[in-house]
Amino acid sequence: MFPVGIVTTGGLNAGLVPWRQAFWLGIIPVLVAVLMLVKLPESANWSRARLMPKPEKSWTPSDRANLLTGVLIFGAVLIGLWGTFSWIPTWVQSLLPAGQTGGRERGLTMILLGMGGIVGGLLSGSLIERLGSRTTLLVTFAGCAGGCALLFLSNRQFSPIIYAETAFVALFFGISQGALSSVIPALFSVRIRATAAGISFNVGRFFTATAVFFVGTMVAGLGGFGHALLVFSVAFLVAWMAVFLRYKPAS
Repeated sequence: MFPVGIVTTGGLNAGLVPWRQAFWLGIIPVLVAVLMLVKLPESANWSRARLMPKPEKSWTPSDRANLLTGVLIFGAVLIGLWGTFSWIPTWVQSLLPAGQTGGRERGLTMILLGMGGIVGGLLSGSLIERLGSRTTLLVTFAGCAGGCALLFLSNRQFSPIIYAETAFVALFFGISQGALSSVIPALFSVRIRATAAGISFNVGRFFTATAVFFVGTMVAGLGGFGHALLVFSVAFLVAWMAVFLRYKPAS
């Protein structure tokens, strides 16, 4: 749901959506959550696993090695995504002439980022079916890193080409979020899958929160938002290496 929220926020920032009406959209995720609680059944695999006797050792050496893989992949992607994604509208503002508010430019950029998340997420399932999880992740992370390099290295002042390049990057951002859903099931059995997902994802959140604190310092030290965000996008290459070297899902 978060790309829908980003699109709405972008419309609000661009003056396309009245802000009072925009806040009412926050009710939708609450209603969806309640509906899922009432209507969504547990998976058959989980139900069967609950009836089976628990092994003496829940975590095998293979599970612990896979957990490191999950932490590396999720942590790197989260650092790369939120270290760049959340600051792109501010970077766009920095490219505009002094005195220009940039509300419309920032808003349209946010809409593109959100739309890329929606379209990319929808495409991710088809890509995984055609290419497999590992190849999809490798292509996606390469696209994220390459798209960020194109966006931040080729623009020194604002021009409409930024919209096209932002849409390109956003598409790969969106695919990455959908493709990541295939990682945990490929690495872990049902009995520890929820725990492994929680650790992999939230350790990544911890590093993301820590890394983003340094954006301001990096902007000052590197001479602008573009250079700082380019450094954060290197995290996608770390994710690519983690998938290439460590992620071996069963066929």
